[in-house]
Amino acid sequence: MVDAIQLARRQVGLWMVAPAVASWAGLFGYQWAFSLSYHGSMPTVFNYLSGVLGDGILIPAANVFAYSLLRQLRPVIRWQRLPLYVALGFITAYAALMAQAGLGAVNWSMPAPYSWSAVGQVHFFVLWAEVSYLYVAFAVAMNNWWTLRSDWVAWRSFCAAWFSMGLFALALVIDVVRFTHP
Repeated sequence: MVDAIQLARRQVGLWMVAPAVASWAGLFGYQWAFSLSYHGSMPTVFNYLSGVLGDGILIPAANVFAYSLLRQLRPVIRWQRLPLYVALGFITAYAALMAQAGLGAVNWSMPAPYSWSAVGQVHFFVLWAEVSYLYVAFAVAMNNWWTLRSDWVAWRSFCAAWFSMGLFALALVIDVVRFTHP
């Protein structure tokens, strides 16, 4: 049985399923769960391209690619730098929510500028964790550039993660334009 599981992991790539499911649940699943009990009139995650496509598909995909990159480069990961990436993740998440408030982009997570609902408060912590994780992956890649370039799987994972994040950024810009300009 153990041999069959190990063979399936190598052949089918089942090692990708756990990070994909965890990422989807952490980025989109909790918002979907919140939406079941939401009865307000503010736009929810389902009104945003960056919410449905980004949180639902693109960012989980980037996370799987980042996980693949980290698996390939695990011997060269400098874990002592983790507090730096967590701090940078916090600063980035905080700046993003302040930008949202400054733009007046209100929705169900921020019904009024600088006032966050329960889903908005959860979103802050999810965003913090997400950005910190991607800082780790991208910093490992940048700090080990030649190792990254010589590893076909790591290199393709790196490029695919950036492509996914680029599409997410495009979706986010579209949403900002749609929802902040009457």
